[in-house]
Amino acid sequence: MAERSKTLIIHHRSGIGDLVWHIPYFRAIASSSAGGKASLVARPSARAGDLLAAEDWVEQLFEFDRRPRCSEHRHGRHDGLWAQLQFVGMLRQQRFQRVYVFSGRARYAWLAALAGIPERFGFGFDPLQRLLLNRPPYITPHRGRSSWVYPEATAFAMAHGLCDAPLVPRMKVLESVKDEIKILLEPLPRPLVAFAVGSSDPAKNWGGERFGELARRLVRADCGVALLGGPAEGAVVEHIRASIPLERQDQVLPFAQPSLQRAAAVLSLCNCCVGNDTGALNMAAANRCPSLGLFGATPPLNHDPLIAAVTAQGMAAIPVDTVEHRVHEMLTEALIPA
Repeated sequence: MAERSKTLIIHHRSGIGDLVWHIPYFRAIASSSAGGKASLVARPSARAGDLLAAEDWVEQLFEFDRRPRCSEHRHGRHDGLWAQLQFVGMLRQQRFQRVYVFSGRARYAWLAALAGIPERFGFGFDPLQRLLLNRPPYITPHRGRSSWVYPEATAFAMAHGLCDAPLVPRMKVLESVKDEIKILLEPLPRPLVAFAVGSSDPAKNWGGERFGELARRLVRADCGVALLGGPAEGAVVEHIRASIPLERQDQVLPFAQPSLQRAAAVLSLCNCCVGNDTGALNMAAANRCPSLGLFGATPPLNHDPLIAAVTAQGMAAIPVDTVEHRVHEMLTEALIPA
């Protein structure tokens, strides 16, 4: 039996949801690597250390902090050439034998080549990247209307025999965190609906007023509601909760905090999730929580059968009545025994 290689994976995309989509393909790579593990390079905004904390295939995580999102209002630690060469030196010390570059960018192939990694797999979208890679076959860019990230990752994985069909994203949550969250959610009535109220792009946000109206209708129907967001959504989460009649506020859990593992644990224990096109919506489906995405600014996601969609020309055009009706439909389906 051939000796397995020490493997590095390079993940380019910046979003949490983007990383969720790649998890099954990274697992497949690790399963054929030394010790059943692989190391990962990811951008800080992907929150890989937190998101993948329960994944036993992760050997080491390395942050490549180049050109952060404009909304972060900062410079990256690896923006300059010297900082990138130092990053290369660190990778060289690890003596990786192969690298999978989940990107069409030539820069990552260049970093891998300078790091002395002998086997270099990548998308190979252009001649420059192919010059720096050496393990075809290569793939072509996704041309469909939907997001290109998952289709390109899938095409790459299938081209290299990591799978023979698209893999639906599923993530793991630390059992200790899930046990903690079970206690936290115990007082809430069932069915329990999670709201994913955050968004990295204001154009993709349904808005606190609409979420608030939906929450009021659901608590009147004796549902529990968990309001999920990051620290930046703390004010809107509290505003939604405050808009609930005082005698029903104990049916609502505000949950705006930084831990992705805790948020994922909440989602894994809810009967359904409704929310913006954001990382939490993808984490919900990846934790087997039926999810209703609100797509007024982006094409609907179609990679996971657990994600349904309400679409419109703009987020403001999505009626609360429609969303409420779809949520009740999903709850009915979720609560019927298989």
